[in-house]
Amino acid sequence: MNIVKSLASREYIRTTFSWQHTYCYLTEEGIAYLRSYLALPESVVPATHKKTVMARPEREGEGEKYGGDGRAPSFRGDRDRGDRERGEYRRAEGLGRGGGV
Repeated sequence: MNIVKSLASREYIRTTFSWQHTYCYLTEEGIAYLRSYLALPESVVPATHKKTVMARPEREGEGEKYGGDGRAPSFRGDRDRGDRERGEYRRAEGLGRGGGV
């Protein structure tokens, strides 16, 4: 914890307190200081500063799973059928529009 206090006093880190946790963030000056103190080359950067492109590989049959175009299925056919069944249930019991008890 003393190293954090030392780096914070030099303004090499920024601290934030939220919900009983303290979060520490390195500033650009802090990164440069640690790079020189640890004798690291310029190519070494924190993982949070790296730009990564995550290409998600397509699994076998994934395009066919949703009808061939890869989009999520639309459940329009199921919705229409469900409304019809629900309406028949209400009419059978005498409930719903126009039905009374």
